[in-house]
Amino acid sequence: MHMTPLILDKSMILPQLSFEKLIPIIAEGFKDFHSGQAKVASITNIDVPEARGEMHIKPGYMASGDHICVKIATCYYDNPTRGLPTRDGVLVLANRCNGRIEAILCDSGLITDMRTAGASAVAVDALAQPNAKTLGLVGAGTQAYWHALAIMHVRPIKRILVWGRRTDKAKDLAERLAHETKVSVQSGSLNTVAACDIVVTATPANSPILSDERISPGAIIVAMGADAVGKRELGPGILKQASLVVADSLKQCTSVGELQWPDAKSAQVAELGAILAGFRKGRESATDIIVFDSTGVAFQDVVSASEVLRASMR
Repeated sequence: MHMTPLILDKSMILPQLSFEKLIPIIAEGFKDFHSGQAKVASITNIDVPEARGEMHIKPGYMASGDHICVKIATCYYDNPTRGLPTRDGVLVLANRCNGRIEAILCDSGLITDMRTAGASAVAVDALAQPNAKTLGLVGAGTQAYWHALAIMHVRPIKRILVWGRRTDKAKDLAERLAHETKVSVQSGSLNTVAACDIVVTATPANSPILSDERISPGAIIVAMGADAVGKRELGPGILKQASLVVADSLKQCTSVGELQWPDAKSAQVAELGAILAGFRKGRESATDIIVFDSTGVAFQDVVSASEVLRASMR
């Protein structure tokens, strides 16, 4: 007998997700990805330039897990002017052994947002200075918000600075984070944001946002906006300051991440899973500047969605 797939909407999914759960699950997933136990296919991206939109399709599964998953996510950057959310998405979970569809998670992009921020928190935990206390957000959208919450789980953040192309959005995000986190949050200039201990670039830029700014010795830059051909947030002047570029997936990052650009070819590069598994060194000195190149790997979707399904059925 074929059971009807469980259908969950965002309101049902949110109570089942937390960074306390996601961060360790994703960290183990990176180790499995490095060892070949996480199977992912190439990302399919399609742009809708006339509507300033894009769609991403990512399939994958864990060899040790119960499910195979495909995620469809959309991002339409002008939607807020229409009174609509920027992101939407759905994940389909099938049984890994027999292929039967078990669940459809209509998450409106929530799982993508939280697993992306969770993966960045894994990188920050592995690569940032233990006493990193200042967080700079380049971009004032949804991903900047979730990254702030996730990173606060792994470092004792005392001050957050926000920069956005629109000063009103930067101020709005600063006010929201100040209210929710109870730490000092302010909007700031690009130079002051770039000088923080941890810097997150969360924009859809096609040309560098950070170019010649001075990065503080020992800082980590989490560059998560470049996830398609032609996107970039970091200019050559930033990459020259980096001692190491850490990729979530070397294959993906050299195709669609910051590593797709010629001026990144001379950088010292490692994969996060190799560092977490102890096969490669990460930070070697307190003054190293490290870039985490995040393109989003499909195993992050399947482990997150599987956790939601397990929690929902308890």
